[in-house]
Amino acid sequence: MSVALGWSTRRVRSLLIVNPAGTRVRTGIRAEVVTALAAGLDLTVAETAHRGHATELAAAAGHDGTELVVVMGGDGTINEVVNGLEPGTPIKLGLVGGGKTNVFARALGLPGDPAEAAERLLELLAAGHSRTVSLGEAAGRRFTFGAGFGVDAAIVREVERWRHTHRLHDDSMYFMAAWRTLATWQRTTPQISIHPGDGRPPLRAFFVIASNGDPYTYLGGRPIRVMPGARFEANLDVLVGQTLAARTITRALAGMLSWQPQAAYPGLPVLSDQLRCLLEAEIPMPLQVDGEYLGDLTSVELRSLPGALTVVAPPPPPALDHAGARGAGGTAGPNR
Repeated sequence: MSVALGWSTRRVRSLLIVNPAGTRVRTGIRAEVVTALAAGLDLTVAETAHRGHATELAAAAGHDGTELVVVMGGDGTINEVVNGLEPGTPIKLGLVGGGKTNVFARALGLPGDPAEAAERLLELLAAGHSRTVSLGEAAGRRFTFGAGFGVDAAIVREVERWRHTHRLHDDSMYFMAAWRTLATWQRTTPQISIHPGDGRPPLRAFFVIASNGDPYTYLGGRPIRVMPGARFEANLDVLVGQTLAARTITRALAGMLSWQPQAAYPGLPVLSDQLRCLLEAEIPMPLQVDGEYLGDLTSVELRSLPGALTVVAPPPPPALDHAGARGAGGTAGPNR
């Protein structure tokens, strides 16, 4: 058996990168995925052994004739891989799940279950389906779906601490981390300045969230649509967190979890379709990309990298019109 990649009907030279520590990566499932993919691809399998190893493996694949890199692991493993692949590379990315949340894969309409995802990958390859998307970049680190600076990243930092000290992996740790972070966060004076790339006056904020697509993340099976106008084929949408008022944040979160989210909310304006944006903080602030804490910084450059990655995925759904809701929080126009 062989599958098509574009117009080709030959067996595609492929590398499967497996993170053995992935939440859904078990020996039996791994073997099932490898068997399924090997039946349709010229497959090599490599397991990650340490943090950053997936980046090294993906970078090496760019020089050995590999045409398809498949990832079995969570969003952190995918992030490492896209930081190993050169933007605009002809190598396609395939996703077969393996993580807990699988934000990027689910946002692209792909299954989270590894066995189902492997079968779907072969179907999409046989049909010649792929999707070229933008990537975001924050402080030189590329990301697939989102980045946060300030409170959002502080919550991620707290989640990572809880994972290591309490061995928790369910949604309860996110609630505990959010409660602990918000209870202690300085909320009287915004300490971040946002400088849009088009020269408009800077904005002040307590936190900043950049979204490369929609949804921003998931809570169990429910999408959290922070910026529903964000599109993987466009530039970044950037939410400016100008308030931490409990009532405002609670109402906004309720809207983001609803089936009809607004484009923006009072005190949380969105800068849409941003190609570049500079963030400067008065004190070191935590930064996260794709749910991975990177450290505390005082300056972060956000960039969009259009057409940087081709993913084996179904076509995108039709864009929804959110124009009627844009006035709610002062959504700003594009910066190209």
